[in-house]
Amino acid sequence: MDMKLSEWLLEKTEIIRDGSFSSLGMVYTRNPRQIVCVTRESDILKISQNPSVSCVITTPALVEKIPDTIGIVSSGDPRSAFFALHALLCHLPEFTLQPFANRISASSKIHPSARIMANSVEIGNNVVIEKNVVINEQTVIDEGSIVRSNSVIGCIPPAPGGAAAGLLSQPSGGVHLHREVDIHANTCIHRALFKGYTEIGKQSKIDNLDTIGQGTIIGERCLICAGVIIGESVSIGDDGWIGPNVSLDNQIAIGKNVYITIGSTVTQDIDDNKVVKDNYALDRERFRKVMRGM
Repeated sequence: MDMKLSEWLLEKTEIIRDGSFSSLGMVYTRNPRQIVCVTRESDILKISQNPSVSCVITTPALVEKIPDTIGIVSSGDPRSAFFALHALLCHLPEFTLQPFANRISASSKIHPSARIMANSVEIGNNVVIEKNVVINEQTVIDEGSIVRSNSVIGCIPPAPGGAAAGLLSQPSGGVHLHREVDIHANTCIHRALFKGYTEIGKQSKIDNLDTIGQGTIIGERCLICAGVIIGESVSIGDDGWIGPNVSLDNQIAIGKNVYITIGSTVTQDIDDNKVVKDNYALDRERFRKVMRGM
């Protein structure tokens, strides 16, 4: 169901161009007719290339740069306004995943010490859940997947910057582990804040002691090594390799077949088929050019 911006005017905001939306999301997500928060000029190109974005909440300085097909709300603090809107809407059924009775395959192998929530959990055929695992509500685990000991699937994410305390006590989304995903020990995967899922693509492997932020979507056949921290709403393409102790910033896009070496800190988008190394987290060839010019 579409809603007009003018129906949800928030304090300290101004509607520059009215528009309609039916979901909330981030600049990379593909929720239908979503409203997103835009605080950086670098996000303008991203939303213009994302047909799912129908409205934005943004700063007065960026209003003129927003494509004229998109509804606009202006705010001096767009992130706070965005999460205040989420707090208003997350109680409506259109804006949150709905509870369902657990669906757990008889062929799954669940250790007695594992804790499975009493509703809204789906576990497919031949899934293995090891000892002391916690599976929270709105988690879907497809056939052949493994969740190894002491991992937590669907934990509540911390409130992002700009979200007032208490606004995000209950996220609206969940976690989806696709077919034959392997989650190793002591890993934490956060539920999506908005209606939709944090997703791990089929046959991907998440190693020990990793943290996957809310709304992140990891492609197929990826290997995420130990000690990796992935921020919120990150997009990672198929066949990626992310080395040990790598950190990925919030809301960046990592292309397909990308190789990120040990200890890198990545703060910007990475194109397909690139190798990223060092704490500069630049593409290797670009890094060399920068060093030659110093």
